[in-house]
Parts: sequence; C-alpha cells; structure tokens
Amino acid sequence: MIGRVIDDDMFGVCRRLKSIDDGYFVFLNYKTGKFEVHNRNDAPHTLCLVLQYDVLDERTVRHVLYTRAERARETLERMERENARLDAERRHRTIQKLAAAF
Repeated sequence: MIGRVIDDDMFGVCRRLKSIDDGYFVFLNYKTGKFEVHNRNDAPHTLCLVLQYDVLDERTVRHVLYTRAERARETLERMERENARLDAERRHRTIQKLAAAF
C-alpha cells in the first residue's frame, strides 16, 4: 500500500476512532486518494472500510459506528424491512396500473 497513516487531524477524528476501538487507525491511500479505516486487531487483513468523504469529520465517526459488526443484525433487519416496504409499494403500483387498464 502506498500512502500514510494519519495519526492526528484537526477535528480529532483519529482520537475519537481510537476511543471506539484502540485498534482503529486511518490510512490515506495515495493510489486511490481515499481515506481508509483499518483495525490493527484484525491482522493480517486490517481494512475495515473505505471512506466516501474527502475530509475527516463527524461523518467519519458516525459511519464507523454505523458499520461496526455489532450492528450487523440491526442493519440487516432494517434492510429487510425497507425491502419489504418497497416490494409492497411496487405491488400496489402494479395493481393500480392493472386496475386502470381495465
């Protein structure tokens, strides 16, 4: 990997990530230009996620908290509820179109 570890930043994001899990560290990947969050405790594969933001700020901390493994069940349940809602809407629209056609 070509880049550098970010130890400190203006908004204290790196420090806040370490307070969530002491293994977290931020890496700026020069090849992609993206910030990455890694966890030393997950060696040899330390990459946890690639950030979609160009700066380290509160969104980074929220995204890391949101994507933690402890939340996997909750996230999956929310996705299933949302998919069921979308499916019901799709069926309703289809029925409405069929009814309008007759």
